Amino acid sequence: MAAASKGAKQRLRVLVVRASFAALGGAERELLQLLRNVDERWSVGLATLDLSSEAMELMDGADVTMHQAAAPPKWPTGGWAEVNASASKVAEKAWQSVDIPFEQYDAVHLSVCRGTLEILPSIPAGLPVHYHCLEPPRWLYEDVLHRRLDGTLKRPLWLTKLLFAQQRRRDQRFVNRLIQRPMATISGNSPWVQQWISELYGVSSNPNKANGEPPIRDEQQRLTEATHLMHVIDLSMWPKKATKSENAAYAELPEHPKDYVVTVGQVSHVKGAWSTVESLKNTGLGLAQVGGGSDEDKAALVAYGASLGVEVACMPRLSHLALRSLIRSARAMVSHAHKEPFGLTPIEAMAIGVPALMVDEGGFANTMSQANSGRLIKRGDLGAWKGAYLDAKDPELRGAWAKAGRSYVESHFSMKVQIEALEHLLGQ
Repeated sequence: MAAASKGAKQRLRVLVVRASFAALGGAERELLQLLRNVDERWSVGLATLDLSSEAMELMDGADVTMHQAAAPPKWPTGGWAEVNASASKVAEKAWQSVDIPFEQYDAVHLSVCRGTLEILPSIPAGLPVHYHCLEPPRWLYEDVLHRRLDGTLKRPLWLTKLLFAQQRRRDQRFVNRLIQRPMATISGNSPWVQQWISELYGVSSNPNKANGEPPIRDEQQRLTEATHLMHVIDLSMWPKKATKSENAAYAELPEHPKDYVVTVGQVSHVKGAWSTVESLKNTGLGLAQVGGGSDEDKAALVAYGASLGVEVACMPRLSHLALRSLIRSARAMVSHAHKEPFGLTPIEAMAIGVPALMVDEGGFANTMSQANSGRLIKRGDLGAWKGAYLDAKDPELRGAWAKAGRSYVESHFSMKVQIEALEHLLGQ
């Protein structure tokens, strides 16, 4: 480790790895927030194959040493690329061309996305590695991403399983290689995903494990169980009260329903957009959807809403200020996502005092069951959804939810909480 002044605590030297920031979704944004918030505690390097200019802007002057590919890989697409696991092979080759001085780091933090785990063969054997799996690649192991908006299958399941067989085998091989490394750790983004990792990759899972609690290890210091590291938000980006710039952003928003709920996520079956529209029938509420989707699926969602008397507005890509203003002015943040691994949206909503009404499935139970704010509701209980929409309008209850929600987020989902939990997982 680099020399430090006498009596000063030496900073942990961490190499953060994520293959691509091209999508710039919630996971990418959270990782960039982490990089902006660890300067005083860590000396940080970032290794990536694909970093967009927008991602660079969001790093906002963070003190980070960059290790990048000379040019972003040409990620293969199409049916043959899926059958042949071409993207994984391209990533493994691309990492070999990135010059990374691993001897300058004390630990490696891998943030999952397609192509990240493929760096593993290049990492020296003695270096501790934390693989933040977030969630196993859902398209390889579940059918929910292979269904149309209305829930019907895009192709027979046997064909889907065949198409992704080679990718599944490569994923299993890389994870098994990680499990065999001394001082390696694998974590999901919730206790729900921790258990799922256990089932898929053949390690144990303790349901009572705390956030950031390191795994039990064998005599060779290899992990014997999965653990979890929960997502967090940068609370400075989600103030309790609207700012002048936020109010100005709201005034510039595209047309949307006057009285509405918000759902965040691509228009798709897995995000449950069809069910959300159905739950709004006869409530007088419209839906503002954020998160993109194909033109065909967005048109189908708008048409389905019209058939039920529900106004649906599929919003374009929004700035953070515009998104925050849209959420703050909504009746509630809503999601009917199928087995959502974690879900940042209820955390973001609670932080600014907006009721979070989530389907009682997957990781939402981990983020909301102790919050005393908002509701967890069974997917098909339309009466309970309508009752929750009415409750979210009640000023007294809404105020109580807002107070409890903000306090809960500050205690459990701040950047400080995640940094300390991650240091535990990195052996500090």
